[in-house]
Amino acid sequence: MPTNMNQRGTIGAFLLRRLEETGVRHLFGVPGDFNLELLQQLQDGGALKWVGTCNELNAAYAADGYSRLNGLGALAVTNAVGAMGAINGVAGSYSEHVPVICICGSIPLRSIERGLGMHHTMADGTWDRFLAAYAQVTVAQARITPCNAVTEIDRLILTAWREKLPVYMELPSDIAYLDIEAPSAPLRLAEPPGDPEQTHACTDAIATRLSDAKSPAVLVDLDVDRFGVAAEVMELAEKMQLPVAVLNTAKAVIDETFPHYLGVYNGAASEAHVREAIETSDCLLSIGYRPIEANSGDFTASLPANTIRARGHSVDVGDDNYQAVTLKEVLRGVIRPRSATHEPSSTQALSSRGSGS
Repeated sequence: MPTNMNQRGTIGAFLLRRLEETGVRHLFGVPGDFNLELLQQLQDGGALKWVGTCNELNAAYAADGYSRLNGLGALAVTNAVGAMGAINGVAGSYSEHVPVICICGSIPLRSIERGLGMHHTMADGTWDRFLAAYAQVTVAQARITPCNAVTEIDRLILTAWREKLPVYMELPSDIAYLDIEAPSAPLRLAEPPGDPEQTHACTDAIATRLSDAKSPAVLVDLDVDRFGVAAEVMELAEKMQLPVAVLNTAKAVIDETFPHYLGVYNGAASEAHVREAIETSDCLLSIGYRPIEANSGDFTASLPANTIRARGHSVDVGDDNYQAVTLKEVLRGVIRPRSATHEPSSTQALSSRGSGS
């Protein structure tokens, strides 16, 4: 029998259900008169636990820490004063690639449409100042309406998780209890598959460079943790006997008892053997490398000119830039053979190098 793929329910309940489906079990924040409707729905539903904090900045830091442990975190604040109180913590999440969902209960939609003056605003008839402020420190922003609620709630949650960056969601206080038709199927956190041609070309290019090198090495930053690829990095290092160094921003991301763990690379402040292995490598694979003065020995870091630069969704290999790829797929493609219907795989090339080393 066909199943009903949609169900009716309130916007607030749909938002809370989506958070629960993505593994969020606690919502941090401070009550305010523009988010009380959502908080009442949270209390009535009982699926998420409310964790009140002394102020909004604390809520942002709590959600950040929760996300680092859980994979995704969320906070709820009120319009303007709440949003501005939390913005420094959200900015920190942005700088360290932590997916956090900032939900701001905002002034009623009817007040926006009628141009009515409201407290917790600039009282100048403008409504988008805080969306604009958060555009500087989040990867995506939206004001939720009954028309866009399903699309935008799902988009913001998925974007935060996929990009490992915070997002900002304004929920007008007069729409949380309005009914909408929403998908009954749970929201699935998953990376969309990369472009097969780009992925295969990228993995082959990396594998060829590694297998031809005499002194290959790997340098990782914190994105190895954020994108969940530490196991793939260590598997590749084991297969190829590659030394792996970390930036101090990624310390402990790679198990320091791992036989191929080299140490912390910090430019001139590095131990000599670490600096030599990274700076003289003829094929350095860097993952998520983002130098600042604190992790580059005050900018004394000197990576080889031909360094492979891998990011969450793109890779530079020489002059070639590969888009529409995912970090996990690329690393797995370098490690493991492709189907027998393809030409000799990148892994076969790696195996031949490894057997002779």
